[in-house]
Amino acid sequence: MNKFHLLKIVNVGSDRLKNIVLIEPKAKIGNVYSATIMPRLGLPLLGSTLQKEGYNVSIYMDSITKLPWSKILQADLVGISAIICTSNEAYRIGGYLRSFNIPVVIGGIHPTFMPEEALQYADYVVRGEADFTFLPFIKAIEKGVKPLDIPGISYRENGKYIHNPLDHSCPVDVEQIPIPNLNLIDSRKNIRAVPVMTSRGCPHNCTFCSVTNMFGRKYRHRSIDKILEELSLHEGRSVFFCDDNFAADMKHTKTLLREMLRQNIKIKSWGAQLRAEVAKDEEFLDLMHRSGGDMAYIGLESINPETLEEYNKKQSVEDVHECVARFHKYNIRVHGMFVLGSDHDTIESIRDTADFSLKARIDSVQFMMLTPLPGTALFQKLESENRILTRNWELYDGHHAVFHPANMSPEELQNEAFNAYKRFYSLRNVLVNVPLTGWGSAFYRGVGWLLVKQFSRRNRWYNNALIHLKFNDKDSLPSFQDQIKSFLEKEKPYAQKEIGKDLNIFIAEKSGIFYLRLRGFLNQLNIKELNKTINNYLPQDCMHLVINTEGLHFISESSAKLLSRILRRLGKRFLRVQLIYDSSEIKDKFLKKYFLKIPRFELVPGKGDSS
Repeated sequence: MNKFHLLKIVNVGSDRLKNIVLIEPKAKIGNVYSATIMPRLGLPLLGSTLQKEGYNVSIYMDSITKLPWSKILQADLVGISAIICTSNEAYRIGGYLRSFNIPVVIGGIHPTFMPEEALQYADYVVRGEADFTFLPFIKAIEKGVKPLDIPGISYRENGKYIHNPLDHSCPVDVEQIPIPNLNLIDSRKNIRAVPVMTSRGCPHNCTFCSVTNMFGRKYRHRSIDKILEELSLHEGRSVFFCDDNFAADMKHTKTLLREMLRQNIKIKSWGAQLRAEVAKDEEFLDLMHRSGGDMAYIGLESINPETLEEYNKKQSVEDVHECVARFHKYNIRVHGMFVLGSDHDTIESIRDTADFSLKARIDSVQFMMLTPLPGTALFQKLESENRILTRNWELYDGHHAVFHPANMSPEELQNEAFNAYKRFYSLRNVLVNVPLTGWGSAFYRGVGWLLVKQFSRRNRWYNNALIHLKFNDKDSLPSFQDQIKSFLEKEKPYAQKEIGKDLNIFIAEKSGIFYLRLRGFLNQLNIKELNKTINNYLPQDCMHLVINTEGLHFISESSAKLLSRILRRLGKRFLRVQLIYDSSEIKDKFLKKYFLKIPRFELVPGKGDSS
């Protein structure tokens, strides 16, 4: 366990935390929307507050540029923002930084609901809306005071988890938060769309959505003047209004659009998430078109009436048809967002959804597989029914089947979802909407075709893994564990192998996790045999690998470098790689020098590590 915790930074002095780095990691597995480069607003908002208080703040987005570790390692404190599919990478970064005794704080929607998990890789977790709690937390740390009275702070003390309660009765007044300073983001020129928030909260309560548990159902909006002031900073840029429901308060939204027109706010274009029923309001559509709105992101979810009822969505298929037609009338493209895999969905209903999307002339789509996010009623339901396949959060991106559907196998859900993508984004459909909404629709469909093709190729390994997880006929298939056991028994000498008298290699598997244990002395002579053994007896693609290097020693610097190359290749084959270490030799010569070049690695101190 890392020894750096609250008590170690008591009495550090008021100038101790002047240099603060904030990091937004990206999911290393990638998905069909990885090409979208837009920051989430949490870190720029916190950065603005800290900067006004005199702190030196730097924000790094892993999706924009490679993280500049030489600068990050100079920070007095690092804050990491995580959503569910980036949490593994956030943990990897946090674990690495703590090995240098740099205080680490993790926040965001996933750590809010899984704080004890996040505290395995961080010194503190900031839960919920941190707009007005992060600065007092920083001040408390500087003074060496325990953050006892700061809502939403979690930490460990004397082996126990401390979770300061959140004050749900008093949500953040969004009018009081500052304008997010995007200039704090390194390489900000690469940002393709500028996020602007006009409100928080959502009055609806979809069973699969964590927004209401994070931000509440009370709709809170910023003043028109404050929003216009922020928009004026982004003239000539494309803007995305990142509210969960941009038109939840239609009166407020219309007033904003009218003022954008009256004050001649010259943004290039804008898009927003909307509900289908807003298309019935002709005045709104007219204001949206004239103010530069050219893309409506509509949460259609499903065309199955039973599924819509399950999701708590009050709309019909006829509503969707009318919605799309009305937006097109004003030359506004429609991006339809569907969720596949409910207990009422079947293979046929998924195929019907793809057919409907083409028939309705939707410009672009996303067919996301239902994903049980912690903090939602759906997660609680599926967990209680023992239907969740994995807790590898990196797979919780809507592009991987991570639970047992009711009416099909996980493999079938995976295949049907991507068949729907392939059909919609086929080359023969690229140009069909050009007469309705112009060449923009062709561009998005063309990009969609390319991204789906690339992702399908990279994701074949997961389709193969799901073959062994079929829900209905799983008992008729040999288990994955049985296959590995049989394999190791057949090749018993390689399950535990000695290379000369210097190096011992042990390979095992349990519950889908592979273990590679290395003992002895590594040199340039036996490392070739090590590489051969690893290539022969570890799978080409899998989820989780644990490498135990306790008791491994390097004969030379070159042997450490050669091993780093082997592990770098392994890091591309496994979604999650944990490296257990103990000796200062390995930390100094290997981890600190070569770790940063290896993807998806988490450092796990061994039992004997005292650093």
